[in-house]
Amino acid sequence: MLKKLIKKIVNHAGYDLMNIKAMPEVIYSLDDKFNPLYDLAQEKCQMVNTDNFYRRQRHYTLNYLLWSLKSDKGDCCELGCWRGLSAYQIATYMKSLGGKNNFHIFDSFEGLSEYKDIDIVQGVKQDLGQRREQFACSEDIVRSNLGEFDFIHYHKGWIPDRFDEVKDHQFSFVHIDVDLYQPIFDSFEFFFPRLVPGGIMVFDDYGSTLFPGAKKAVDQSLEKHDNCFFLPLPSGQAFLVKN
Repeated sequence: MLKKLIKKIVNHAGYDLMNIKAMPEVIYSLDDKFNPLYDLAQEKCQMVNTDNFYRRQRHYTLNYLLWSLKSDKGDCCELGCWRGLSAYQIATYMKSLGGKNNFHIFDSFEGLSEYKDIDIVQGVKQDLGQRREQFACSEDIVRSNLGEFDFIHYHKGWIPDRFDEVKDHQFSFVHIDVDLYQPIFDSFEFFFPRLVPGGIMVFDDYGSTLFPGAKKAVDQSLEKHDNCFFLPLPSGQAFLVKN
């Protein structure tokens, strides 16, 4: 009854309701490069049943940024991998280039780190303990999901505890998906100086209202590192290209 009433009001205003579950098929159905890869990655990471328009949109963006790289110099890196969905797609791209560079994954494999006040959505009741554990996945599962790629190096621990292990490396692509202020800030500060000219850094949670600290961390780092092109996206992501 409520749905019919809402539809009637919307139609009266001259608009129409769309079935959001059908949107991915409309938007991406002609993309024969992205869809098979994304669907395979979902299958490999046991995430088929949780597919949705918003996630597919973000991964579509992630892949096209990756494919647009102007340089193949430097390693790739992902910070926060959960079950390995985006990592599988990044690794597939690297494998297509011959797997000559390394792929580094940093993750606690225990979920999110500690929330700070800057990360808490004001006026909204949240079970922070449940949310932190929601993104936990064991290293063994992730290694199994990504087992076909022998050039991945896993760095288990809380950010930035193990960054020194790659302090002498250069990077062409860095995907930051750790949700909270401090690990995002620490990741930006460490990896941006090691990003090659033309290298790309992607921030998955920049525009997320669930993680307000994400935008603040990126904006603060950008005040110090302005030698880049930076663009926020409607998907909630943002990316930069180093000059």
